[in-house]
Amino acid sequence: MNRSNLLSRRGFLTTAAASAAALRAQNPKHVPVGLLIYAVLADWKKDFNGTLTTVARMGYEGVELTQYESWTPARAKEVRQLLDSIKLPVLATHTEPEYFVPGDKMKAAIELNRILGTRTMCCVRGLGTAPTGIGYHAKASAPNDAWRELTDVLQSAAETLKRDRMGCSFHNHAVEFEPVDGVKPIDLLAKAKDLLFHIDVNVARRAGADPVALMKQYPGKTESLLLTDGPADANRHAPVFGKGDTPWKDVFHTAETIGGVKYYLLTHGATEMAPLETVKQDLQAYKALHG
Repeated sequence: MNRSNLLSRRGFLTTAAASAAALRAQNPKHVPVGLLIYAVLADWKKDFNGTLTTVARMGYEGVELTQYESWTPARAKEVRQLLDSIKLPVLATHTEPEYFVPGDKMKAAIELNRILGTRTMCCVRGLGTAPTGIGYHAKASAPNDAWRELTDVLQSAAETLKRDRMGCSFHNHAVEFEPVDGVKPIDLLAKAKDLLFHIDVNVARRAGADPVALMKQYPGKTESLLLTDGPADANRHAPVFGKGDTPWKDVFHTAETIGGVKYYLLTHGATEMAPLETVKQDLQAYKALHG
């Protein structure tokens, strides 16, 4: 590293540390930061135990698991034993929408999440136009009836999950911010009084939404933020956390006051680095910027 780059990096870390100190003074409550495992999915599939252990050693304070719905209770118990041993709690599970509909699938999913010690089951997509509705991603052209149906389904699920002291949340894509007949699906979902949001920051911003304004519009409903940054470069590589154009100081302040955030989740798409190295650098950058 040449001298100019070294000085530039030192300057960035000094400025970031000062901003982090100011933020801590305003918001003294510690907010855990976890990893959405989808960011290292290829590694996870090759070496399940090793990848989770590596993530824990990096300093992550929890995970959001994905692609777990087909596990047996016995497998969930094995995973829970591992997670307990490396002190990596399950903050949330990335869950397909059909598992929020009353029936055998929902019962099985709740049992798995109960074993895993999950805080929140997070619905990862909307409904579609197929006759059965559940399980298909809603497109901008889909009728708002599909989003109203999903709102009712998730509110009912939230009431059920409360019995196991679990929350129910929704993970956005760009489509939730695209008006259908003048109505944004995110505003329909917000009508579910017990449904919480997991807001993907960069996805929301690229869809023309302002996460800070959204948290102010719906105070207390943002359980988690997915700390994604942007814009992507010409190769569709997203920047390392903090190197994009997101106003993180405002985002964090709003999340930790009005928004009601309980934990953050780092995740990342393609970069020039290996996934595990990417999420390691993201966590280091997060700690420098936020504290």
